[in-house]
Amino acid sequence: MEHPLRPRPAAASALACAWLLAAATACGTAGGGGDTADQESGSGADAASALSTAQLVQFGEAKVVPERSEQGVYGELATVRQTDKLREVTELDKPGCLDSINQWGRLPEVREAAASLATFARGGDTISHLLIDAPAGTAQEAVDTAPPAECDSYTATMQDGTTSSYRVTGIDLEQVGDASRAFVVDTEVGGDSISLYTLVYRNGDVLGTTSVLGASGDNDFETLLTDFTNAALEREREILDR
Repeated sequence: MEHPLRPRPAAASALACAWLLAAATACGTAGGGGDTADQESGSGADAASALSTAQLVQFGEAKVVPERSEQGVYGELATVRQTDKLREVTELDKPGCLDSINQWGRLPEVREAAASLATFARGGDTISHLLIDAPAGTAQEAVDTAPPAECDSYTATMQDGTTSSYRVTGIDLEQVGDASRAFVVDTEVGGDSISLYTLVYRNGDVLGTTSVLGASGDNDFETLLTDFTNAALEREREILDR
């Protein structure tokens, strides 16, 4: 299945996703995902499998894309490795903003945790939903960590010389789960505008993120972000009993 975004916007959104791993699969190659459960064993594999079972398979017109979904140890997911490589070859005018949005992704408790990433296609938009079996304290830390004020805007240059600008804005949405935080990353590159709406939440000892990626402009992304996450949370509680 081909990604709905045209090549140029896809490159821009890939870079945006480098700062927010939850949506990274939406930007990778078709073969970038896949089941990675064989990278772990025992209780870790069971936990990743349980998280995968707790994922939605469809939400309205949005259907899961298996080849862009995966499970396993968070730090070993193909999506995570791809994003790590992208970071290494990207230069920012504000180097301190490299991991400003997803600083929690560098925590050892997160890197070593079982995880499940499901990606959904809805026309030209993409929804990504990440579940991590993290300690409750770590999950709460992830929700509480806001981007530094100086990172509300920055510019990035990719390895091929493409330059793109980013603007990060907090969104005031209703609370989801035990705690939550939402924001949007607007990306400008080559005359194209792409927005990445993200909600980070805690459900007991599960850290979850939902991201919606698509062309900027008139859209229902805030409503979609909230409604999808509430539906996902309901299924999590039903399947995981947490």
